Amino acid sequence: MNAVSRLGLHVLAWAASIPVLNVGLTALERHHVLLVSGPIAAVAAAALLLWVALIYWRCVPHRARGVERGVYLLVFAVSVLSAGVAALFVAFWATVALFGL
Repeated sequence: MNAVSRLGLHVLAWAASIPVLNVGLTALERHHVLLVSGPIAAVAAAALLLWVALIYWRCVPHRARGVERGVYLLVFAVSVLSAGVAALFVAFWATVALFGL
């Protein structure tokens, strides 16, 4: 498996985890098992950010020149933000479909 497909699969897995995490936390909150408040949401967001940083560190090629590394970071950030926005859209509609407004 080459680096580009490995990077794509990691980003896809990261994006797919956002709706799963959202639906899971919403289910726990709706069944009064866990109150999803600021600290719980912050831990979930920190875990997702840490996962993205790990994906970048492990999957993006290391180049000697800083300019190439900066371009890789920019492309990675735009790609991850796009995937994250799409995942949030899916998470919202999945939550609405399962639990209503």
